[in-house]
Amino acid sequence: MKECILTLVQNPYIILGVFGTLTLCIILLFIILITVIMKQNKTSKQIDDFMGSQYSQMNLEKLFVDFVKKSKIVEEQELNILAKMEEIDSKLTYTIQRVGVVRYNPFSDVGSDLSFSIALLDNTYSGFVITGIYTRQGSFTYLKPVRKGRGDENDQRYRLSKEETEAVQRAIASH
Repeated sequence: MKECILTLVQNPYIILGVFGTLTLCIILLFIILITVIMKQNKTSKQIDDFMGSQYSQMNLEKLFVDFVKKSKIVEEQELNILAKMEEIDSKLTYTIQRVGVVRYNPFSDVGSDLSFSIALLDNTYSGFVITGIYTRQGSFTYLKPVRKGRGDENDQRYRLSKEETEAVQRAIASH
């Protein structure tokens, strides 16, 4: 050890070489530090441009975690909405969606087309027909059921007239 110190004292160029090498390493590390800082600033600017300036001071990890939480909430809401839509669709099948109207004059001695048949059907072509007959003696209203686009052929009371059948056909075609 004494010999090393003695050699260093006798030859100052070794000390200068060591200090010079250390100075070069410090300068090189300083240049690397400046380069890393510049790249980090460039990356931060790109993130600001991508995310918007309102998020520039926020922690990206927190932003990502918040995004995942919000996306799970949105996914749950979407599933709820889809379930409600299926429920509504199943109910809509049996709501009145098709309407057909026929006006006519069943009696030649009565003025104009004051009689009518209105068919109100759902998507299965079921519902009813309302018929209003106008005569000189009075006005009469009838209601007949319709199943799958037809009246009840087995029951004389619910057989559809020509005008009622036309109203049903118009209702089926109306959608």
